[in-house]
Amino acid sequence: MTQAAVLEQIGRPLRVTDVDLELPGPGEVAVEIGATGVCHSDVAIITGQLPAPLPLVPGHEGAGTVVEVGAGVTSLAAGDRVVLSWLAQCGICFYCRRWEPYLCGTARALLATNALPGGATRISADRQEVRQFCGLGTFAQRCVVLADSAIRVPSRLPMAAAALIGCGVLTGFGAAVNTAGIRVGNSVAVVGCGGVGLNAVQGARFAGATTIIAIDRHAERLALATELGATDTVTAGPDAVREVKELTGRRGADVVLEVAGRAETVRSAVDMARRGGTVVLVGAAPDVVIDDVFNRLVMSGKTLRGCLYGSADVRRDVPRLVHLYEQGKLLLDQLVTESFGFPDINKAVEYGAAEQGARAVVMFS
Repeated sequence: MTQAAVLEQIGRPLRVTDVDLELPGPGEVAVEIGATGVCHSDVAIITGQLPAPLPLVPGHEGAGTVVEVGAGVTSLAAGDRVVLSWLAQCGICFYCRRWEPYLCGTARALLATNALPGGATRISADRQEVRQFCGLGTFAQRCVVLADSAIRVPSRLPMAAAALIGCGVLTGFGAAVNTAGIRVGNSVAVVGCGGVGLNAVQGARFAGATTIIAIDRHAERLALATELGATDTVTAGPDAVREVKELTGRRGADVVLEVAGRAETVRSAVDMARRGGTVVLVGAAPDVVIDDVFNRLVMSGKTLRGCLYGSADVRRDVPRLVHLYEQGKLLLDQLVTESFGFPDINKAVEYGAAEQGARAVVMFS
């Protein structure tokens, strides 16, 4: 028996209740959650913007401690501190072997069902199955996940920092470094500076961009973007494209990372890129459409790229990010702009929904 925050009806608050948690099966591990971030995707599930089968335990940006391993698991042991990845990577499929593990078929199955392989879930309440968001469900004191979703990290790594690595950091930092391939001297614009966008700013700084323009409508986030490496800030609005061009020799940015995921910001991102530039879509919603493709993309020679999970290889990138954090080159503590206890998880969701700060983190102890 453990406690979890269960979504039972779209638009309603999460209900913190006792649930039954099965033992881990073959290839699975049980993890006691130490911290979980509240990502925009969690908010979208709760509000109904993203469809999902109910009842469901949200949460996909978490870290914790392995408490039990299932049969056949040799890479982890009880007591290991782990970052949880919502994009499980099997390591042996076609895409994993082509160095594209973020396209792994195992991950897509978990995302489609919000369960473990085969549609199984290890959580139930009142004899009813409860789904696990992205095959995780970190809005719970404990969860059972695939061993491939748990990446061991040093026990000295703070839980809050470890939790953020699992989604916002891998996605944003990876979008800049892996997907966009930003090079020394590039000019970069980041549209949307929430938890993911702020890490895109850090990735651009790490990659050697000399002009990093942060665009957001919240002054608090723009101030934090400056602390994390932005050289310039622009308040989102009708003049944003013009201001970005003025900051880049009237040409536009070499690379534009679009993280807000709105139709108007995607259009602006395309227009912010210089001729021959690259636009990376990190957060585009399903209904976003780019009009006048011939003139805005073809005739200007611009490249448009989609970015899933920062094009991350979690077994490679998580240890690298931990190392950068411990060297002081990757700032994570500053991203936790509000902390909540588990009983106040609905307040954490409200904080995230209001687009306040960078990240709300729920601490379990």
